[in-house]
Amino acid sequence: MMNYRYAWLGLLLLFFAFPVNAAEEYSSIVDVDVTDVNAATAKEKAMLDANRRALNNVAPMLATQEGINIINSLSNEQIAYFIKDATILEEKSSDVRYMATLKITIQDGILRQYLEEKGAAEEAAVDTIEVLYVFSSMSDWLKVEELLKTTKNIEKLETVAMSNSKVQFKLNYMGSFDELNRSLETQGFSLHDNNGLYILKNLESSFSSMGDYNDQNDNNGY
Repeated sequence: MMNYRYAWLGLLLLFFAFPVNAAEEYSSIVDVDVTDVNAATAKEKAMLDANRRALNNVAPMLATQEGINIINSLSNEQIAYFIKDATILEEKSSDVRYMATLKITIQDGILRQYLEEKGAAEEAAVDTIEVLYVFSSMSDWLKVEELLKTTKNIEKLETVAMSNSKVQFKLNYMGSFDELNRSLETQGFSLHDNNGLYILKNLESSFSSMGDYNDQNDNNGY
């Protein structure tokens, strides 16, 4: 059993030695109630069960049906490598019973890459939003444009209108809006909804803010 675990660990270390994108996080709330010979054994089995159920809850967002079948075939030891954190929200125990509500966080980046290598990753849906960015100079916008084009989750950027101080563009992105915003925040930016037109804000500068935009022009002012 130990040899098997070390062999699996070696394979995973080799597999994930290649560069990967920063991991996104998915979580699942799981209730467990296990009875066994003693509370410690019950808790150990409950945690293993919670990990598997949490991974199964997240799987439909990332995996095809084939991918879900692959996940279901994994051993408890294999599943553990896709778990980032387990937070106990509430727990009770007796001599032979363990009950708890747990928040299990999945390492999405690692799980997604594993599924992609297996050819079993679900293709993320593509959505479109209109975005406004107020810039201090054209060189500023050119740098931001290049950054956006290389940001995770962004598929396409198409300019709609531009003046000497702001640009409006369509942004095609994969996955959820929250995932997009998290990717942008790692680059120092965030998006804020302004009646359907999203404002791109530089977190390190007060210039590109909703306040600056509203002071200078309305949504149609170019």
